[in-house]
Amino acid sequence: MARTANYIADVNRFALAGPPQWWLSKLWEFDNSLVVVPSRQGFYYRLAQRRKLRLPEHIVNDALFKESDTQMMASYSLVPVTTIIATANWDNPYMFVELSNRAPWRLGGADKVNKMLETQDKQTVQTKQKAVDEKLYYLSRDAWNFYRQKIGLRSHLWSPRSAPASQVGPVKKGHSATVFPSSFVR
Repeated sequence: MARTANYIADVNRFALAGPPQWWLSKLWEFDNSLVVVPSRQGFYYRLAQRRKLRLPEHIVNDALFKESDTQMMASYSLVPVTTIIATANWDNPYMFVELSNRAPWRLGGADKVNKMLETQDKQTVQTKQKAVDEKLYYLSRDAWNFYRQKIGLRSHLWSPRSAPASQVGPVKKGHSATVFPSSFVR
């Protein structure tokens, strides 16, 4: 099977078959800087991007342990992007959707992506805080009622709340128009 420039066979310790040629061609059309390399550490592939490394090789070798995937990718001037399991469904279009979501230049640049991520984080924090506030409100109300029961200002904790009585139709002379809530009707 002929391989394109975006697949590096490397050592391939786990004898992975590699992605299909049509998928590699599609990856090349999507972004020709992306490269697939079989991992040296496990039964999966590493997807990386070609980038000029700014660290000297001796620093990379000192910082990374021998035979690691990161050191292997650094030797090819690649930066890790993600991991693809060996049993991946290559027909799944979501793979390219996820790659699009991970590419800052496709989303308007790094500044726009950072702003979007900070907004999402802020929204997540606000949603969690709202849930915490609501829970604390109910807990504090129950604690206050329990305290009032303990000091003798309340006889029980539970207070029934019922729907207000409502009028159903025209009132006949001598009849009451009050209708009881459905919780009282048997």
